[in-house]
Amino acid sequence: MSADRRQRPGPGSAVVAGGPDGSRADATVRNAMGAGLSRRSVFGAAAGLGLAAALAGCGPDGGSGKGSGKPLVVHVNDTGSWQRNFNPYAVTQNVGTVGLFYEPLLFFNKLKPNDIQPWLATKYEWSDGGKTLTVTLRDGVTWSDGKPLTVDDVVFTYQSMLDDPSLNKGGVELSGVKAGGKDTVVFTFPSTSYTKLWNLAGQVGIVPKHLLAGKKLGTFTNPNPVGTGPYTLSSFSSQVFQVKANPKYWKGKAKVPVVKFPAYTASAVQTGLQTGEIDWASAFVPDLKKIYERNDPAHNKHFFPSEGLNALMANTAKAPFDKLEVRQAVSLAIDRDRLVKNAERGYVGAAHPSGLPMPANADWVPAEYKDATFTVNQAKAKELLAKAGYGSKKLAFELLVPSPYTDFVNAAQLMREDLAKVGIAMTVRGVAIQDWVAKVGKGDFDITLRGAVAGPTPFYLFRQMLSSKLTKPVGQVATGNYGRWKDAETDKLLAAYEATDDVAKQKAAVQGLAKIVIEQVPVIPLFDSPSWSLYRTTKYTGWPSAEDPYAMPSPATAPDLAVVLLHLKPV
Repeated sequence: MSADRRQRPGPGSAVVAGGPDGSRADATVRNAMGAGLSRRSVFGAAAGLGLAAALAGCGPDGGSGKGSGKPLVVHVNDTGSWQRNFNPYAVTQNVGTVGLFYEPLLFFNKLKPNDIQPWLATKYEWSDGGKTLTVTLRDGVTWSDGKPLTVDDVVFTYQSMLDDPSLNKGGVELSGVKAGGKDTVVFTFPSTSYTKLWNLAGQVGIVPKHLLAGKKLGTFTNPNPVGTGPYTLSSFSSQVFQVKANPKYWKGKAKVPVVKFPAYTASAVQTGLQTGEIDWASAFVPDLKKIYERNDPAHNKHFFPSEGLNALMANTAKAPFDKLEVRQAVSLAIDRDRLVKNAERGYVGAAHPSGLPMPANADWVPAEYKDATFTVNQAKAKELLAKAGYGSKKLAFELLVPSPYTDFVNAAQLMREDLAKVGIAMTVRGVAIQDWVAKVGKGDFDITLRGAVAGPTPFYLFRQMLSSKLTKPVGQVATGNYGRWKDAETDKLLAAYEATDDVAKQKAAVQGLAKIVIEQVPVIPLFDSPSWSLYRTTKYTGWPSAEDPYAMPSPATAPDLAVVLLHLKPV
């Protein structure tokens, strides 16, 4: 990955015709789940029966095994059960909602700089100093019910967000949207908005007006999705849902005919990987070689590129983390090298103090901090705690973690030991994933360990973690900035980046944000957040790899999941 990962070419540039299945456009387009929540999973040591139960009795288009056109069994998250929600506006939507069913206008490959590819849009063009965006739609696209995709569908998709701001998960400041002609849509913004392209065109799934008009989109679960995407829903239960290739798909029918998504418990995942029943997984494996790869080293593969940052996100809206000295003391007490070695098994690296994945983003770090590293300093931590008023009284708080994420739980226990050495009593509370998401979203926590997903440039990581526009008061659901950080200088730097397409000025703004993270510690960086992907080549080839990083490889990433499936070819 280049350090210069610009999101867009200069004003007036256009994306030329092509497709999201790997064709490369001569132009310079993920994650609708939880507004950037890093969806990664883990499994424990115990074997389970959940997988076998989920896959039993699947019929002629079920099962696994080698050969052409076989179903693909995918592990995404340790949910235990599925809820039938395929609403692309919902934070709790099921995997694949955006990508498999509802497609974005453009695809952004974050593993390659300037790699923005056409999807439902064939080209885009900025005008009026970045305040107007004109998008040309692809001709000949139909919904899976046979109705044609029209400009009205696109206008309806975004007008719904304007009418109900709660649907605007990406916090895009859109002034208006209208039809510009038979095949064009015109977006207007209140200010220069080059940086909005990713949120606007790369993370929003286009929905059918003829089916969703009149629905309460904030609460509608959309149990039977009808989209333009490469797959349609073929069956659903709380234990497994299944999709099949859309024969009407505009790019042609996908080579993977059936994809199954069992609702795994953590204990069932290891069994599925060891027996070869799982073909593709977003999972942390404690010992890759022993547990997974040695069973079939010729076919069991993995690819873990960095997709962001794992950090302690402190609730700065309340004590004790409203005090800088407390945040600094916690950071100084933590031995990150021990976390990486023991909790993460060396699969990732310790974070840079700026939080930016290195060395790819070295040019975005202030010169004076380029070689900065985290060090443990217990004496300084105690001094800062005393300054914050915790010299004679003991500081105590709770760390909230998702209990199925065993690497997070292990990291939490190690940090608890580190903090005890400086007189901090931290308790660790493990909860179900759904409970964790809900509590963090509403600010019902002291501090949590969470992943933040990067974007086409480092700006998006900082925006997601620090923008006051994405947060809400405690008790209301935030779409980002879960630590409730409020800082005028931070917002000023974010706005400065958004106001220009000059790379030098953008870098200066990001460097200012990096300095705030280092000096003000609004979040406490720990270690890189990889895109976990374990895959088997017994049925299909064409997976993302270091040699061909055409998409984020994790099946938990949207819309990259669909891009990967469209690349796959039967053995």
